Amino acid sequence: MAALNTPNADLEQALFKANLKEKRLRQRVVLIALVPAAVGALWLLYSLYEVTTWQTRAQQIGEREAATQQRENEAHQQVADADAKRIAAEAAEKTAQAAEKAAKARADDMQQRLVKARAEIGGLAPLLAEVSSIKAKASKLNASEAVETDLTEIRTTLGRTLGRIEQEIDKGLPATEQKARVYLFYSDDTQRDTARALVPILEGAGFDASLAKNPGRKMDATEIRYFHEGQDKADAARIQALVAAQSGQTDCHLNPTTDADHAAGARKFQVWFGKPSVAPR
Repeated sequence: MAALNTPNADLEQALFKANLKEKRLRQRVVLIALVPAAVGALWLLYSLYEVTTWQTRAQQIGEREAATQQRENEAHQQVADADAKRIAAEAAEKTAQAAEKAAKARADDMQQRLVKARAEIGGLAPLLAEVSSIKAKASKLNASEAVETDLTEIRTTLGRTLGRIEQEIDKGLPATEQKARVYLFYSDDTQRDTARALVPILEGAGFDASLAKNPGRKMDATEIRYFHEGQDKADAARIQALVAAQSGQTDCHLNPTTDADHAAGARKFQVWFGKPSVAPR
């Protein structure tokens, strides 16, 4: 049986088709709207991921920069501390150098004073010869035993005292300043000139030399007296050669003696010029 075509059926069919078409259009619109939204959501997620990544990297870079800055600050502080220590060390070194310089100046001054005192003490040694001369003169007087005894005691005390003082002074002096002393005993002007000419020669040979007036002993020949046989004989021979070369007195001889008063203290030698004297060349 054939379908009935009525106006209502056509209308319903048209409405159905229109609804179907509208439905399809809506679906398309929804799809068209959802695709950009999905793309936007994906782009937003991707952007969020990138931002998070860059934030993480930026934070890491910031942390590294902060660590680097901290290391630089620590390095600068270490450099500053090192500079401060260097400046303090330089100041301490300058202070130490100044103190050392002052101490050296004081030591040099003290050494000069000791050398001068040693020379002055050494200059008193000829008093022993003068006391001996006075004792010899006193022995010719009547009842001179007491005077001779007193002079002997004076001579002994003086010799021992001078010896102790010389020993104490030598303890504070370097070995180069502990020079043996040579006393040049002269009787007249000619002998004095000869002795004076010998002073720089003996000093150049490493001795201290000083002039002393002969208290009255008459010497037939020049003598080189020394007081320690084993220790001083070689230097006595050197002095003998220098005296013979300067004075022309080839007959000068060595005379070791055991005089305890002269043997005390610093090493010493005596040159007693005899007659006839020859003028220095």
